[in-house]
Amino acid sequence: MKKYSLAIIVMMLISLMTQASNEAYEKAMLKELQTMKTASGPEDLQKVANGFARIAQMMPDEWLPEYYAALALANAGFRTEGGPNAKDSLFEKAKKHAEKAAKISPNNSEVVALQGFITMGELAADPQSRGQHLSSQAMQTFGKAVELNRQNPRAIMMLGQMELGMAQFFGQGPEKACGLINASLELFAKEEANLQE
Repeated sequence: MKKYSLAIIVMMLISLMTQASNEAYEKAMLKELQTMKTASGPEDLQKVANGFARIAQMMPDEWLPEYYAALALANAGFRTEGGPNAKDSLFEKAKKHAEKAAKISPNNSEVVALQGFITMGELAADPQSRGQHLSSQAMQTFGKAVELNRQNPRAIMMLGQMELGMAQFFGQGPEKACGLINASLELFAKEEANLQE
């Protein structure tokens, strides 16, 4: 009987510890997400990325901290005033976090779309020398993200942005890009409605 009582107590303690760590994880994630919303520049975004990286170290089986660390660094790369080298440094760090997220959650449309977003940032840092190579890579990555989840508004929106850039570069009309962007807006509205239910 004592063995069973001890086993039950141990199971309850493990359950309580897991619940406490999940609550701490959720609290830490919410704090960093709020900070990311109010980040005013690249330096703030790098601090947010560091916060998510610390959470990722504490919760190595969770993909979201790595995802948000990568997203914060990618946004910092887009906002940095420096030249391609300064931007590339941030995009390289973002890629590493995105790769970790992809290992934890393979074939995740959100992570693949983020990888395309990072590629888009690398392209934007030096479009003259990188356009030919990276534009097709970004398009393929966004296409893969959409294939993985046709209901992912972020993947469809970014594919639409790339389509618009390509159309402008080649002197074509924006119809295809606008169709994708309109489809993504409908999906964003559905997603928001589901969250409010």
